[in-house]
Amino acid sequence: MSKRKMLTFGIAAGLVAIVGTCLVAEEKQAAAADKAKPAAVSDKAKEPATRTQVETSVTTNGNMVTERRRETTTTTDADGNVVATCTSESLQSYPVGDTATAGVVAAPGVKAEPVDTDVFLGLKFGDVFKVAKKDIVQDRDEPSLVRAKFKPAKPLAGFDDYFVYLTPKTHKVAMVCACAKKAIEPTDGNWRRHYLVEALEKRYRTWARRLSWTHPYYRFDMAPNRRVTACLAGATDDYEAVITAWDADVTRLADEERSEMAEDARKAAEKDRNKRMQDALNAF
Repeated sequence: MSKRKMLTFGIAAGLVAIVGTCLVAEEKQAAAADKAKPAAVSDKAKEPATRTQVETSVTTNGNMVTERRRETTTTTDADGNVVATCTSESLQSYPVGDTATAGVVAAPGVKAEPVDTDVFLGLKFGDVFKVAKKDIVQDRDEPSLVRAKFKPAKPLAGFDDYFVYLTPKTHKVAMVCACAKKAIEPTDGNWRRHYLVEALEKRYRTWARRLSWTHPYYRFDMAPNRRVTACLAGATDDYEAVITAWDADVTRLADEERSEMAEDARKAAEKDRNKRMQDALNAF
C-alpha cells in the first residue's frame, strides 16, 4: 500500500473514532437530561376545562335599587382555545328599603334557613302517587314516564292544567308540570323580571338562569339533582306557559323500571310462543 493511501486510511479511521465518541457522549447527555426532566403531565390535565365567572352589581337611581347578576361559563380545549361560551344575566329592581331579594341571597354572615326542595305544588318527589289505572296516560315526549292529571291544593293563578309524571311500575313522583293555555303576562311589562320568576327565585333561594334570548325561558337549580324550568310564552303547541319541576334520581329510576318491564314483557312473549309451538307440535 502506498504511503498516500495509508495516510488517507489513517485520517478516515481517526474521524470515525471521533464521531463514534461524540455520539456516545451525546447519548449519555440525553439520557441524563431525560432523568432530570419532571414527570410528564397526565392526560387529565389536557382535558377540556370549564370556568365560570360571576359579576354582580347594585346601583341606586332615586328611590329605586337595581341588582344585576351576569354569569359567564367558558369552556376551553386541551390547547387552551375557547370552544364554547354561555352567558346568563338577571336583573331586578325594587324600592329602597324593600326586601325584595332577601329570600334569594342571604346577607353576609347571616345563616339562611334551609330550603325545602322535596315538594313542588304539593307533591313530594319520590312519593307514590295513587291513581286509577284508567287515568294513566303514556306521554310520547316522556317514554320512560306515565302521566296523570291532578289538582293542587293551591292552584296558580292563570294556569289551567296540572300533570304529574310517574315511574311506570311503582308510580313514584318524578316530574310535576303546571300549564297555562294563555301566556301569563308580567305585571310590569318586563319579561326579565316576571313575578313568577321572582317567586321561584325566592322559593328556592337561587337566581334564575335565562335559557333563551327569544323566549321568556328560565331555569332554577333547586338542588344538585333537581331543577325547575319556566317558559312563560310560546312553550308548546297546546300551552303558552309551562312550569316544570323534576327529580333526576327518580327519573333514572323510571328508566330502570321501563327496562325491567320491557324485559318481563319479552320473557312473557317468549313463554307464550313456546307454549303455542308445543301445542301445535302435539296437534300435528
